[in-house]
Amino acid sequence: MPRQNPTSSHCSAALALDLLGDRWVLLLIREVVFGTRRFDDFADHLDIARNVLTQRLAKLVAAGVLMQVPLEKEGRRQGYHLSEMGKDLMPVLVALMQWGDRWLQTADSVPLRLIERSTGASIPRLLPRNAAGEELTMQDIDWAPGPGASHPAIAPLVRAYEAQRRVVPRPVPVATKPRPTSPFKTPRPRKVSTP
Repeated sequence: MPRQNPTSSHCSAALALDLLGDRWVLLLIREVVFGTRRFDDFADHLDIARNVLTQRLAKLVAAGVLMQVPLEKEGRRQGYHLSEMGKDLMPVLVALMQWGDRWLQTADSVPLRLIERSTGASIPRLLPRNAAGEELTMQDIDWAPGPGASHPAIAPLVRAYEAQRRVVPRPVPVATKPRPTSPFKTPRPRKVSTP
């Protein structure tokens, strides 16, 4: 199979990583979520070179993840806010932070806890869920080709995935021997007593 170039791929994960895969990008998203708006504050909080910061902010604005808005009425200075597209990254950021807390920190080194504002309770770990809200595991999730699977740039990858796909049989309930039951009771013949 030919080597995939992420920038020409039609895979949604590859396209998302092409936009978000740079470490500074998700850190900038984190900063905006936590209220950072000014260029100088981004530079100070992240200790990022100004030319790199300028490039990453411009990339996120051009892609539609961030939008620039005036910081004050009739002011010339611009601040950064999440667009709808950017707000949709909230679960990604939360899942990434939770993964880091679980696997890269200790119980005593977690720097920030994500809590629900109204209750102060920690946000539960994000996991895929079905329509009924039940947690899904790797064994519960499958895939199927989407409408764009026949595009020449992605079709070879879809074929490769299908060829290596291993479907684990689902658990089937064990059949038990049914008891003979009937919705109607059969009347027993009555003994007739003779005089």
